[in-house]
Amino acid sequence: MNLSLIKSNVCCWLSAVCLMVMGFSGVAHGQIDAIKKAGAAKEAAATSTPEKPEDARKRLEQWLQDARDTLARLEAPGAAAGLPPGITPQELSGRLRDLEQMVLGITRTIKNINSISEARKELDRARASDTAWTGFAEEPPYPLPMIDELLNERDAIRANLTSSKASLANYARLLTGLVAEVKAADEDVRRLILAVQNADDTNRDAAKWRLDAARAKTRVNAVRFGMMQDLVAGLNDRVAAATLDLALIDRKVAIAEADSRFTDEDLTKIAKIADERKKATQKEIDAVAKRLKLALTERNQAQAALDSLTAASSAGPAADGVELAKFRLEVAEACADAMQSIIEELESLNQLENINLKAYQDRKAILDAANPDERAAALASLSLLLDRLRAWENVAENELSNASADLGKLESRAASISTDDPRFDFLNEKRSAKSEELATNQRILQAVVLERKLVKRWVSGYSPEPGAQSYSHRLGTFASSSWDVVRKVWSFEVMSYEDRVEIDGQIISGKVPVTLGTLLRALLFFVIGYWIFSKIANRLETSLIARGHLVDSHARTLRTWGMIVVGVFLAIGTLSFLKIPLTIFAFFGGALAIGLGFGMQTLIKNFISGIIVLVERKVRVGDILDVDGIVGMVTEVNTRSSVIRSADDVETMIPNSAFLENRVTNWTLSSSKIRRSLRVGVAYGTDPQTVMAVLIESAARHGLVLKTPEPFAIFEDFGDSALIFSLYFWVELGNGGNAMIITSDLRLMIDKRFTDLGIGVPYPQRDMHLTTDKPIQMEIIKSPPHTDAS
Repeated sequence: MNLSLIKSNVCCWLSAVCLMVMGFSGVAHGQIDAIKKAGAAKEAAATSTPEKPEDARKRLEQWLQDARDTLARLEAPGAAAGLPPGITPQELSGRLRDLEQMVLGITRTIKNINSISEARKELDRARASDTAWTGFAEEPPYPLPMIDELLNERDAIRANLTSSKASLANYARLLTGLVAEVKAADEDVRRLILAVQNADDTNRDAAKWRLDAARAKTRVNAVRFGMMQDLVAGLNDRVAAATLDLALIDRKVAIAEADSRFTDEDLTKIAKIADERKKATQKEIDAVAKRLKLALTERNQAQAALDSLTAASSAGPAADGVELAKFRLEVAEACADAMQSIIEELESLNQLENINLKAYQDRKAILDAANPDERAAALASLSLLLDRLRAWENVAENELSNASADLGKLESRAASISTDDPRFDFLNEKRSAKSEELATNQRILQAVVLERKLVKRWVSGYSPEPGAQSYSHRLGTFASSSWDVVRKVWSFEVMSYEDRVEIDGQIISGKVPVTLGTLLRALLFFVIGYWIFSKIANRLETSLIARGHLVDSHARTLRTWGMIVVGVFLAIGTLSFLKIPLTIFAFFGGALAIGLGFGMQTLIKNFISGIIVLVERKVRVGDILDVDGIVGMVTEVNTRSSVIRSADDVETMIPNSAFLENRVTNWTLSSSKIRRSLRVGVAYGTDPQTVMAVLIESAARHGLVLKTPEPFAIFEDFGDSALIFSLYFWVELGNGGNAMIITSDLRLMIDKRFTDLGIGVPYPQRDMHLTTDKPIQMEIIKSPPHTDAS
């Protein structure tokens, strides 16, 4: 919405409302006539001339007096009891709030009336200056320091112009919202006038009170609009004046830059000015130094007084005033520290003067350079000064922020102490010293910012344009800037740790930064070391397998766990070599502990179980295990799980914790020999000794059946259809033998020997006994056809 349109709409509404409420002196049965008069007044206000400042001031002063009187009356003791019946406490608090806003708004508006005239004078001055200026008093060429002053002034004007335009935009938004509030207040007044007219004798007083409150609300809106209108008018004049000043200074800069110079005389003049400033600063330093002596004397006196009171309290009953003496000492020390800080800040101003002179010298060297190399060297020196100023600005901002925070704490502390407290005067003294320190910090920061902007403008102005540079120069610039970026990334501080060093019996502690480059070097060192040890482990594993000291599975497991140990010690050694303490990972250790507690319980449990299994050696690679019904050979023992290969060549991963929590049968724990058995049945009538000899002979003839212990056979039982014999023999596991295949071979060998000797293996037999006590009954049972295996 256009700002002028908003102002016009609000003016119409407020003029009507103000005339309406000011013309309302008493509400009786003739309110309709008052409404008609207010409508006529509204039309007259739309065409009337603007109010003069003197009249506006008188009107506002009258409103201010009325608001204060009403506020005093409503805040007086017993005022709530004198309210008309029906008025709620919420309505009373709302009216008090409106009256307080009116007092504050009118006070500000009266002050703004003076600022409007000042802004008008500033605009008149800018118009006169723009018209009167016809050129510089001195002849060209113009000195560069003069141009610098013009550029600094232009930057300040641009900053003020931008700020004023932003404020105008904010007031435009506020005025947009004020339109709705003015309309709502107008409707409330109209509604309450009718309510007073239609009220009976019982409710008329309350209706009149509410109407009076609505009138106060309309005055608040009128004051708010008047205040914003004054601010907008003053800002418009300031924007117009700044625009004229900016156009004038642009003309001056264009004319001066067209014919400029920078001679040794100019540099000498700058050096002279710098010396004068340093002398003036030194006078300030001397004055503050005298105050510092007094502050130190007061601190010593405060310390002596505290020591005296402390000694008195230790010799007898506690002396009065010990806490006050401590507070006095605290204030004295704070004042002395503030004076010392001010001296250091003022001394830094002299350093800034030296930097300013050095910058002008580099600038002259750039202008007087005989070749590109000299120019580049001078420009690099100037850029280095710019970097120093950037760093100084950051430090100054931090010091200003700290001083501001300290002063804020003192202000908060002062608000909680009454004026009759004996500590109040001491606290005011401390606040004064901190305020002076804060003002000095602001002065330093402004000086550094101004110098940085000046040097930055020089660096930007004297740096060659990208299109004007040669290819080699652009390539060198790109490489240099890229290297700068890499260095900044490499030196980026990731974290820091507390380090203590003992020098001459004194412990010196400080923060040591851990940069991204340090961590990357540590990672590179670890990777290279791990790779070297991995190659060594591979060669060692191959050599042990080739010489037959270890089988492939044993060597692979040993290599895996060995590399884990190497990795742990290599990580610790890497941090120690790069002087990175393990304490810097305390935060990550805490986060890791939380993660282990909630999400890595199973993983850590299996990892620790794997270590226990390796240490106890109850389960080894090559052992035959039975774990929860899974029978097979252990082929790997890893960090989290182990691999078991069954007789069917199916590999199953078993968590290491299962070896400790469940029942595990290790067939080869103490020995790799296992005993197997084989049962045979022969026909009745066969010589048992012959059968047993055949069984033992067959076992002895098989090459994979162990000779020690010797196999043996036993006559186990008289079966229903045959004589039952058992052969017991031992085989070596993990030696290329399969117990099932060996047992099958023995059966084949025994069957061949039985055939050669005519020993038969009978079918199942049953003896049937028939009795004639009852007649024989036969039942035919049908069964599915089948093929006899014999």
